[in-house]
Amino acid sequence: MSVTNIAAVTSLLAFSALAQTTVDDSQCDCFLTNGSTPTYFKSHGFWDFRSLSQYAVVNPPGLKNSIEESANADFTTPYLDWDSEFGQFWGAQNWGTNDPDFANQNSKNNLYIERNRGYESDTYLAMRTARPAENFQSSAEFESREQFDHVSMRMHAMTTGTAGACTSIFTYRKQDGEVVEETDIEILTRDPGNTIRYTNQPSYNETIDDVVPGASHSISLPDGKSWEYWHTHRLDWTPGLTTWFLDGEQTFDMTFQVPEKPAQVILNAWSNGDDGWTGKMPVGGRAYQYVQWIELLYDVTDAGSCPRVCSVDESPVVGKAVRV
Repeated sequence: MSVTNIAAVTSLLAFSALAQTTVDDSQCDCFLTNGSTPTYFKSHGFWDFRSLSQYAVVNPPGLKNSIEESANADFTTPYLDWDSEFGQFWGAQNWGTNDPDFANQNSKNNLYIERNRGYESDTYLAMRTARPAENFQSSAEFESREQFDHVSMRMHAMTTGTAGACTSIFTYRKQDGEVVEETDIEILTRDPGNTIRYTNQPSYNETIDDVVPGASHSISLPDGKSWEYWHTHRLDWTPGLTTWFLDGEQTFDMTFQVPEKPAQVILNAWSNGDDGWTGKMPVGGRAYQYVQWIELLYDVTDAGSCPRVCSVDESPVVGKAVRV
């Protein structure tokens, strides 16, 4: 081998080693996504629930059997409270719909760290929704405390339980006088295990009392995959385009009704008791969204502002970045 070729190979190996060396986020000016529409984002966040045995409950907290008890329940662990690192970015919710016929009531009691009795991790974050009584659904939700100018959001999660629930990760903006702007990954437990719903809201037009054509799509997971097993769900909300992925493979994209204004990121497990959407869970029924980790790239930027570009998609370690 010539000296020139040796130098070229050495240089290539050095670059490859550099690309595989994880760095702290402070060493990155921006983060570039992969996929069909690479996009630069200013910031990166990662929340890891896989090794939190010190916060895990011995048994899941008992259900609160009234709307009032559910609304007033305290945090199940200091990991999730307002003063924690988690609570500085995310806020657990306890609002309810106050519907006299069938209320959906969020409760901090339905968010807890549980030991993983299966595989892949020691613990995970459990998000529970249940119907403890005839007149209400007890649900779980937490949302980012800030709004973001576009995001690439990912979670490693699974859904299980009784038909009649919806589990999801989505962006959301609805302010006075504005039409809702929202883009979703949603799983309905009444659907077959291989079906996931992708939507750019609004999907329903109340004026004409009908669905909005092209706003929502049901996709079938390939190769026998099911949402009842662990998968990495990803949604890239970029200017003019929303793109969905499962386990690193693109599954769908949409240019219709793409949100434009800054929005929050929200995760929830809930039911509206509506036969036209989630269905009504039987009394005593329960469903869960289990989450091992959440990762966000947020606030778009441009290549010119990024002397030091990083990637989480090319990293050998989930949640860590590498220079590219």
